[in-house]
Amino acid sequence: MDERLLGAGTGPRFILLIALFLTSTATVASAISQSLTDPRNMSVGCALAAGADPHGDYLGVGLATVRADKAFRACLDRFVPHASPWLVPSAVTVLVLVAVALYWTLPWWKQRNRRLVPVEAIDQHGELLAVLDELVHVAGLTRQPRFVVAPAARTASAVVFGRWRRHVVCLHGGLVAVRHRDPLRFRAVVLHELAHIRNRDVDITYATVALWRVFLFSVLPGYAVWTGLSLHVSLSSAVFGAPSLVATSRDLAATAAMIAFVFLARADILRTRELYADADAIRWGADPAGWLGATDGANRDRGRLGRAFRAFVSTWRSHPDWERRRRALGDTQELFRSSALTLFLTGATASICAGQLYGFGTGWMVRLAADTVAGLIAATVGVTLWRAAARVVLTGGRAPSGLRAGWWLGVGLALGEVLTGSVSGWRVLPRHPEVFALLVVISVVVTCWTAQFADLVLRCWRGRSLRPVFALGLLATLVVFAMSYAWWQSSGKLFAAGWPYSESAIRAALQQDLPGPALGRSTLTAIAVALSVVMPWEADTSLLWAVTALWALPLLAWAGGATAGTPAWVIRALPPGEDTLWQAGRLPSLPRLALAAALGAGSACLGVVVVLARLHAVRPPTGQMLGQQVLLLVTWLVVVLVGVVVATAAVTSSATPRIPVPAAAGAAGATGLAGVTVAFLLLSADGCVSGLATLRTTCAWTPEGAWPLTEVVLPLVLGLAVFVSAFTAVVAMATRQLLRAMRPGTGDRGRRSPLRPPRNPARLNGPTRKAAVAVICLAGLTLSTAASFPLDAGGHSGVRTSLTRENLVPAGTTTPSAEVLALESDAWLRLGGRKLLASITGELLGIVTALEDDSDRALTDRGYAARVIRPHCLGLRTTAQQLGAYFPLPDPALEQRWPTLLAQARVIGADCRRAIDDGKQDLYVKSMEEILGVADRLHTILPQVTAEAGDRRSR
Repeated sequence: MDERLLGAGTGPRFILLIALFLTSTATVASAISQSLTDPRNMSVGCALAAGADPHGDYLGVGLATVRADKAFRACLDRFVPHASPWLVPSAVTVLVLVAVALYWTLPWWKQRNRRLVPVEAIDQHGELLAVLDELVHVAGLTRQPRFVVAPAARTASAVVFGRWRRHVVCLHGGLVAVRHRDPLRFRAVVLHELAHIRNRDVDITYATVALWRVFLFSVLPGYAVWTGLSLHVSLSSAVFGAPSLVATSRDLAATAAMIAFVFLARADILRTRELYADADAIRWGADPAGWLGATDGANRDRGRLGRAFRAFVSTWRSHPDWERRRRALGDTQELFRSSALTLFLTGATASICAGQLYGFGTGWMVRLAADTVAGLIAATVGVTLWRAAARVVLTGGRAPSGLRAGWWLGVGLALGEVLTGSVSGWRVLPRHPEVFALLVVISVVVTCWTAQFADLVLRCWRGRSLRPVFALGLLATLVVFAMSYAWWQSSGKLFAAGWPYSESAIRAALQQDLPGPALGRSTLTAIAVALSVVMPWEADTSLLWAVTALWALPLLAWAGGATAGTPAWVIRALPPGEDTLWQAGRLPSLPRLALAAALGAGSACLGVVVVLARLHAVRPPTGQMLGQQVLLLVTWLVVVLVGVVVATAAVTSSATPRIPVPAAAGAAGATGLAGVTVAFLLLSADGCVSGLATLRTTCAWTPEGAWPLTEVVLPLVLGLAVFVSAFTAVVAMATRQLLRAMRPGTGDRGRRSPLRPPRNPARLNGPTRKAAVAVICLAGLTLSTAASFPLDAGGHSGVRTSLTRENLVPAGTTTPSAEVLALESDAWLRLGGRKLLASITGELLGIVTALEDDSDRALTDRGYAARVIRPHCLGLRTTAQQLGAYFPLPDPALEQRWPTLLAQARVIGADCRRAIDDGKQDLYVKSMEEILGVADRLHTILPQVTAEAGDRRSR
């Protein structure tokens, strides 16, 4: 079969390497420019003033700045200079321009001291040139390369180099010498090099080499010097020394790992391109005997250690060993298999690249760039799995499950997250590194679905070319992975640092937004804990599009049925003259899948009815608020529907062991769709069925009232539950494979089951069945669209107005060490606190002084009070408001009293001003008495704050 079916898949990997160079350059340039524009580290001072603890973890620091969000941003705007927005793009542009210049001059540098001579100089009769011209014509090159000879090179080999549209093929003297004695080898070597030109390997390779050398010899040295200077300054601090050492050591380890990953990835790509160049040479007429005489000493060191050492060394080489090259020529499986190293390197390099991108913020350009990186991952893995599935369909053998590919991809992604330290802060590992397992879960679900969906579609496709269906499948993989990975970057990875939401805050928000007879505290707490877990998923409705593709596309493919005759794309994929032994086989039974989905849908509908009937029995009396009843209704609907969806997927995957993940996703999607639809219809007609009335007692059709509740349930049932269902199928599949592997002689059973001929096409492809599947998929797409684009301008309904990240941040409860508290207090005072304290103290002192100088006149003379005391009252209120908008006090014990004191000061200042303006003597006297109390309490707080800051200066 054609080894270039659906492409080689190395292009996205080259682009990913280039993207890694560019993002690394941008990250280094951003770090250096930030240190130059903020040499005094005022941004760190603002974080300290907000309560960030350098000895704490990433989540603690992040939550401290979130709790003081407005004050923190005001501090940054006031004290931290803004770097030029053109600095980082300029650095990347300079890198690219220097790399282009290097790419242009590399061929000249390569020829400089090699004493190369043109072929014309040694081929006086033109015999060699004629052979070379004939080989160029065979290779189909539109532009003649320049041929030169290296007389001093005695090996029977050749090399090609050059730049775009100007390539040079250098024939070694040993190859020219054996041309007559071994013409087969001569033709094979030259055709191999011409294949590199035809496949644009030279251009891509030299562009990557140019970028890498510029990065390695210009960007990395600058980064190393900057890191050393920063670490030297940090180590001089008793507080920042140890955390900075950990963070810097991790950054240096990440840099070293990145260098190793780049070398390994580049060598792996080039080895693959070498195998494809060999295959092209064979297709152009080269005799495989030209590879038989070559050897690289592979027969030496046959021991286990020797083989392990050779395998390790070979991963760093850009050329495969001759044994592998001969094996690839004899069996094309070598060109279609997915290497664990390839998948691991793809995940690791992409994770580092995406982490660097998200370090620049969350704007739409950053999100677009990160989605592009996710798309490169999906393209690399998707092409590999589709090619493997196509080979199995055409030649037979073991169908790829995608489990191994997902495992290695997920491990690479997780390692990249550890190396970037995006949620580790000043730790080597985050507080909960086990959360990184979610990356493996996402990877195995996507790869298993992709591999099995490809196997399904290839047996159903009847077109002349695989390109349309391959593009659709690759787009689905891209959307699913990009959306899932974006969710991980924005929400999922936060759980690795700790628990980002407060259960008590969620309880308070629910009680505020949903008034009514209160639920039990244990019930409300359980709901709050569950919400803190599912909120990140439920908030991102774009995931619905991705999950809809997981279950809708397999159903559409199944509805078409397997192809009975040999499709046109199979004939085009096989070499001319090769017989087609097409046998699509019988797909897993669609009626069986429909039965599982129908049973699941019936169970979901029954579950909705039971929930409504049960809540009707405990409905509060007429006239009372039903807020908590709404919460209980939504909770039970989600619990029941999610449980039914996952159970349906588990049963379906057990009944369809051949393609379990698409089958489980399809059944789960249909089940969830039925349950959500029935819930929406019954809630829209709430009150019309007396035994199911939960929120109303009168019958009316009100879909506008039912949709906000459905909008809450929909992402969890048709989003999270379907994704969990797909993972359930993956676990079941992995368990079956493990059990088969533990039983001798049963390792291939189930994956090499004989393909039975398809059923009657007229029966299988009935229009009724196709129409039913189309209606189901269209309904799912409609609901997902409606949830993603709310009809009202405010987005979701008011049911969840207080459930926002800003309102649900946990309060700081830890007490910093004495050293950290001293730093925080000093920053609090230096960055505006001292001035505000002096202002409020001055206003209080002005009032107290006026009272002490002439208390009778100050209390009885309204004109004197308006002239002398009233300005201080206004100043007291204004300064108290400014202090309220400033950072909280660093000392948790003082902060407990601080907001109450400031609130009293604001009220007293307003009362004082109003009493003087309106002539209310009693209110005026009362405010003067309260001012004295505020002054006394402030006098007890100020010395502690200044003493804590003074302790820092003494240290």
